[in-house]
Amino acid sequence: MTNEEAQTYFNIVLKQLASETTGDNRQTLEKRFENSGKVLKFENNYIYIIVKDSLTKLLIEKFSSRRMNEILESVVGTKTGLKFITEEDAKREKEETVAKFAKVDHSFDRSKRRLRAEFTFNNFVVGESNRFAFISGMKVADSPIAVLNPLYIFGDIGLGKTHLMMAIGHYILDKDINTNVIYTSAQQFCEDYFVYTKRNIKDIEVFYDKYRSADVLLVDDIQFLENKPSTQEEFFKVFDYLHENNKQIVVTSDRKASDLKIMSRLKSRFSWGMPVDIKAPDDNLRLNILRKKLEFLISSPSDVPDTCLKIITDNFKTNVRELEGALNRYVTYCVSMNLPFNDENVYLTLQSIMPRNAAKKVFSDDMVDNLKAIIANYFRLSTKDLVSTSRKPNLVYARNLCFFILRTDYNYPLQKIGGFFGGKDHTTVMYGVEKITENAKINPKIMKDIKYIKQKMGNQ
Repeated sequence: MTNEEAQTYFNIVLKQLASETTGDNRQTLEKRFENSGKVLKFENNYIYIIVKDSLTKLLIEKFSSRRMNEILESVVGTKTGLKFITEEDAKREKEETVAKFAKVDHSFDRSKRRLRAEFTFNNFVVGESNRFAFISGMKVADSPIAVLNPLYIFGDIGLGKTHLMMAIGHYILDKDINTNVIYTSAQQFCEDYFVYTKRNIKDIEVFYDKYRSADVLLVDDIQFLENKPSTQEEFFKVFDYLHENNKQIVVTSDRKASDLKIMSRLKSRFSWGMPVDIKAPDDNLRLNILRKKLEFLISSPSDVPDTCLKIITDNFKTNVRELEGALNRYVTYCVSMNLPFNDENVYLTLQSIMPRNAAKKVFSDDMVDNLKAIIANYFRLSTKDLVSTSRKPNLVYARNLCFFILRTDYNYPLQKIGGFFGGKDHTTVMYGVEKITENAKINPKIMKDIKYIKQKMGNQ
């Protein structure tokens, strides 16, 4: 493909994407490609597009590139993708192969930083619960002067506040390795103050020099300053010094500034710039987080079915650390024990750390056969009757009891339950579960049947 052909294809993609976008989103899209969008080259089935700067590149990659690649493939008819490169990088790397450029990630620099290497913008999964915080973080990282100062990121434990803050630090250092980015926790700040003041009163100047020398100060878990009035006073001095000298400050907390039990002057300072919150992730974001995490855990992430990931996201909803920890445990166990990645092994691996209302027992195909035998014997039927297509009322009732037990006691996926009963549709299974649930509230006989079956299964 020539550059001219590539440019034609890209223009078609951009036009199609614009037609699918309306209102402010369309204006935002047009602004991102204003005075840019020229093809650098076509290589290795990729069209390399020049865009204005790093921030524009990151925004396109996060919010537009997936759909653009889908359109491109449908237009070209073959496996072809888009990659974006800044004007500055395109100029600097013009004499080198684009493949070499793609591999440069400054990992040698990151290994020397007091920032976790994997906590970058590219590895931060964006959803509705954290989108505004993410965009605000990118604006802070890309700005040559402090425009949102301080950036105050708050939210519950384990939602990605530290990841976002460290991503800001990485981005700034990737642009200029000489920038003095200081990362500390509020606890470390307290310990530093204690150590320097206890050794020698003159050493307090060393403490001040350390923090006042920052071009960018990143402070994690500021709530640790609560009930420490003297350390709050010292942090206030550092904060004011840096702010007056137009140095960027980023702070994280587990709650909004007004809820902190600290001096009112500091609360006021935290409200000067941009307070942004990160909420608990929704179902879709949790699933995307796990998909991203898999890229770091195994060489073939597609080996883990979405049904397995869905079980994890359904049981770890409020804390991203716990969510990722559960995935890590599941994958590590299956790889170590040479087990297949399937739904059953999710429960086998995670049952001890799942919420109490999750899987009550580790299930197996043998357990399902046992349940069929118990219910068939109880109602004087055959197991073949249970998996048949017959709609006789007594068979439907017995079959629905099977659905109910498998779903409520063992948390089997609906589709998997249907597979054990002649390939019943998941909606049929769901209807059966709901029918038993509702009728059991008003019919003591149904409750008696459920209790008997559970006793036979060993669940009570």
